[in-house]
Amino acid sequence: MKRNYRRKFGAAIFLVLISLAVTGCSQPDDDQDPIKEAVKKVVELQLNAPDEKSLFENYLPDTFDEDEMDEGFIEFKKYLEETYKPYLTESTFEQYILTNELVAFHHSANRFDYQLKVNHVDVEQNEVTPTNYNFTVDLDYVNKDGEETPIKLTGVAIMRDDKIAKISYLGEKKLIRSLISGEPINVNE
Repeated sequence: MKRNYRRKFGAAIFLVLISLAVTGCSQPDDDQDPIKEAVKKVVELQLNAPDEKSLFENYLPDTFDEDEMDEGFIEFKKYLEETYKPYLTESTFEQYILTNELVAFHHSANRFDYQLKVNHVDVEQNEVTPTNYNFTVDLDYVNKDGEETPIKLTGVAIMRDDKIAKISYLGEKKLIRSLISGEPINVNE
């Protein structure tokens, strides 16, 4: 009886140790990296444009009542805080509020009557500078006539304390200028 008990106990201990070893040695899923997810989220928020909630003019009253205008600004800033602030450093958030960088693509898309739709964002940590995260965005550009053009943007997010300290869209500068200025997009140039 003791021998049977020892075997069962030994087998149970062995299974527990194997389970701990397998669990302890498993690598975290790369897709669940919180920093990569934060970069991806901000890119999607900025480039799925226009989003009605990201347009300041939608928070303004129909009349130029000063109190209502102040209230509209407070509501807009509250939206930006709830949407973007969790992913950005405090100073970056404040700077981007002042420069409208968080919603620049939304305002341009609305003003020039085009749409951007993000299809995929790939984020990779830079091997040379580990605080930098390079990203590539595949998106569709739809002009006011409904013509769709697939485009690719690249960029980099610089991280500080697991938050974005700076995000820059790189790659084809002409393409980025076209998105901001409303000039026709020609990916074949």
